[in-house]
Amino acid sequence: MKKNLIITAAILCLLSGTAFIANEKANAAALSPKVQHLVDFAEKNEGSEAASMFAQLSNKEKDELANYVEFHSEKVPPVYFIIMADHVYKSNKDKAALWYYIGKFRAYQDTMMCKDKTSQSQLEVYPMLAPKTLKYVATKVNDKKYLAGLMQKALDWDIAHPDRVNPVWACYHGISAFTKAPKLIPESEYTKVQEQVRDEIRASIKKYKGQ
Repeated sequence: MKKNLIITAAILCLLSGTAFIANEKANAAALSPKVQHLVDFAEKNEGSEAASMFAQLSNKEKDELANYVEFHSEKVPPVYFIIMADHVYKSNKDKAALWYYIGKFRAYQDTMMCKDKTSQSQLEVYPMLAPKTLKYVATKVNDKKYLAGLMQKALDWDIAHPDRVNPVWACYHGISAFTKAPKLIPESEYTKVQEQVRDEIRASIKKYKGQ
């Protein structure tokens, strides 16, 4: 019970900074009521309501939300890939692992674009959002080929999906956000940050490949 409360609290925290990301109501209107309400709550920056609604979703509704995340990645913060990973895990363990790394890599990029570097502390919470998926990945710790391939697929996805949500979502989880509006680094530096993170991933892939 305590573990579930901690995970729910983590989801609540990370859903609470998403008010500005789902701005096309036409897409949300096509969703079933609960899923649409969750998106609406996110638009209004009502994090507790969004987390509560997420907890009420049936498996079918979570399937719907997962489908929305998969095909509208440019409309939701990447942490949604992590939040939905354990649901995807039920039907496809390897896809769940990929979703976790997609969310982690892109969220890492977004936190790096925040002026307040304390926003990066949210990265430590992510494993709590997909415990089953991470436990599965842990079973592959000695399978270097698998891990290298997983990271390469996530990197390839990141590069193949240039359209993305405004990274400011990540900045709402920094200390400064409690007293003032979060700020991003100059947009001209976004590409530099993305490539910096991608280079880190490439280095990890080479390490796992033994190169």
